[in-house]
Amino acid sequence: MISNGNMSKLQTAYTGLLNAQAELNRPHEDVVTLSACQAMRSSMRMMMEAYLSIHDAPASDEASISELAEMCSRRNSAFAKVAMSNLDCRDAQHCDCDGKYCLSVTHVSGCLVAAHQVKEIVWKELM
Repeated sequence: MISNGNMSKLQTAYTGLLNAQAELNRPHEDVVTLSACQAMRSSMRMMMEAYLSIHDAPASDEASISELAEMCSRRNSAFAKVAMSNLDCRDAQHCDCDGKYCLSVTHVSGCLVAAHQVKEIVWKELM
């Protein structure tokens, strides 16, 4: 059974994912990729934290997205199939991307695919 807190977190995460998708559906010249990127990162984090909490394996608030994905993949191998390589900057602070431009529409759109994969895994198992 999913607690109200985890259900609320999943609903908030889904809303964030929809907001990111809506941002990326705007004309390319109008897209605010930083907004979409941050919404996706937050959404993925919330989904994986809720997933781990439901499985009695709560994660530290300091865990990176890749650490959360690793923890989730220990419980469900489907997480290991998520294209996390699309998230080159997934652990970066202040978008320190080692010279890579992480905020192009194309790059952020690839991140959206990974976020949807996480959502599908979590919702398929929990709903």
